[in-house]
Amino acid sequence: MDVLVLGGGIVGVATAVQCAQRGLRCTVVERGLLGAAATGRNQGLMIDPHPEPCDRLARRSLALYLALHRQTGGAFALDRDDLGCLQPAWDPALLDAAHGGEDARLLSPAEACDEEPQLAVDVAGAILAPRARRIDPQGALGALIDEARSFGVAFHAGCEAKGLVVQHGRCLGALTDAGDLRARTTVIAAGPWSSRLCRGVGYDVPVHGVRGWILTTRPAPFRLRRPLEEPFGPGEELEPTLDELADGVEPPSRVAVLIQQDADGRVHIGAGRQASVGAEGDDRAIVRAIAGRARRLVPALGALPIASVRSCLRPTSRDGMPLHGPVPGVEGLVLACGHGATGVTLGPGSGEAVARGIVDGAWLPELLPARFPTTGVV
Repeated sequence: MDVLVLGGGIVGVATAVQCAQRGLRCTVVERGLLGAAATGRNQGLMIDPHPEPCDRLARRSLALYLALHRQTGGAFALDRDDLGCLQPAWDPALLDAAHGGEDARLLSPAEACDEEPQLAVDVAGAILAPRARRIDPQGALGALIDEARSFGVAFHAGCEAKGLVVQHGRCLGALTDAGDLRARTTVIAAGPWSSRLCRGVGYDVPVHGVRGWILTTRPAPFRLRRPLEEPFGPGEELEPTLDELADGVEPPSRVAVLIQQDADGRVHIGAGRQASVGAEGDDRAIVRAIAGRARRLVPALGALPIASVRSCLRPTSRDGMPLHGPVPGVEGLVLACGHGATGVTLGPGSGEAVARGIVDGAWLPELLPARFPTTGVV
């Protein structure tokens, strides 16, 4: 085959679609169910802005989603128009650091509460960002899978890739539960498992899993006008050191809630872009922190019953930007991973960019894996 994609989330499937549209024979291998990891465990919100070149990928993704929505006769839920997003904060410094895009407006506390009557009255203000839409990620993925199959893409779900076949500095494919699958180009779109798949190739893929949560309530007796997103403060390293684990130091965490209401009235409360990293265990402290921040932001949420709590690992790179392009020192091996919580937002645009790179060699230089030097000892 021409292209073997390891990973059946939105980025992997979008890459296969775009490659197949360019005449390449493609196969997608997914260790579990298609879209069962980060793609199927997120809020389904597309919110601008993003740093360049991710902003271009997001805008291209939206155009592709809208085209797919029209093509399928509205087979999946997608807001045709922007809802906007309100970014309230208690710390004025966070408002100064927040970015809502060129058309965003800074609101006083009174203006913020006028925009959202359910908002806590003691906020320091808010940013009103004009571009935000809701999408059903699983529905969109299903439509993409149908499109991929129409172009001849083969799928192996519930099929784990055990390792790559690399000879003389070239990747020839992968050993999988379906056998030895050979391809001219192998694309790693396996989210937080991408690093594990690339072991032994002499390049440490700088992507790790950052755990995030979503709490979903029963239908509320009120209607939020638009999504609410707390701005994050300065970033910090979320990978604990061995010393910290040995000394019993709690894995670092960051909590900033993202709240939206669906068409049925249920409220989805996420931990923003990232919340915690480490082995699965007792996460009650993080869930309490999310619930507490959500209640402080929208006091009326406090009385709503919680219908579900779910979590997943988000594939996050060290600089927060995805990795698109060839693995340094290995021919025929390409990365399409590290999208963090923006995999759905950037998915179709990323697939198009990766396919273009495979066919034409036209990679976005800012996203090339080569920006992270090889650190392994040979």
